[in-house]
Amino acid sequence: MASLRSVVPAVLVWLAFGQASGAAPAGPGDLAPLKQWIAKQKDVRSISADFTQTRSLHTLRSPLTTTGRLWFLAPDWFRWEVGDPPKTIVIGTPKGVTVIQPGKKRAVRKPPATAGAMSDSSPMAFLRFPGEGSLEDFQRHVQILGIEATGDACHLELLPRDAEATRALAAVKLDFDIGTGHWIRLEIVTRDGSSIRNDFRNVRVNPPLDKALFDYDLKGFKVTDEED
Repeated sequence: MASLRSVVPAVLVWLAFGQASGAAPAGPGDLAPLKQWIAKQKDVRSISADFTQTRSLHTLRSPLTTTGRLWFLAPDWFRWEVGDPPKTIVIGTPKGVTVIQPGKKRAVRKPPATAGAMSDSSPMAFLRFPGEGSLEDFQRHVQILGIEATGDACHLELLPRDAEATRALAAVKLDFDIGTGHWIRLEIVTRDGSSIRNDFRNVRVNPPLDKALFDYDLKGFKVTDEED
């Protein structure tokens, strides 16, 4: 899969929630699977995938589950849709990020400096686009809370080192396939015990993608433009 920085951050930040605490694993284990995963990301040029999203909120008795799709084109293009038909669409380009609510005919356009996916103050910005760095670069941006490999799968828990980015986070949990580098599951846990988990399937690496996918006709929408 692609990196959190380019695909997930804008989506999860806007769909996420408040503050609170959680226990962390004792500490990092063997980092070889992580190093292997980072190396494999260097060949990622595009991604398409389906996912099931489960939102567990401390204010709700039962989790909320929905399906979605994502597309990613290196280095700065992504589209993330939640719901069928989509209730929320997030489109990222080098010009910024647009959060679209088709049913309400509303959209918010965020410039790169505040877009989340491009901003170093984003909770997810600590993971750079695949190929930009090494394991050492990765560790400069994140604190690895724990890592455990079981067969072909690896479970990684981490937090960004930036204090502002971690203000609302308890942990970021990523499960990936060591052999292929594919994401299996991504979960964001906040300090109030809420979480958003995305389970990925039908992952395609380097499919041909038309850039028209990252455009959306906002005619008839109420559009709010945020300033830098």
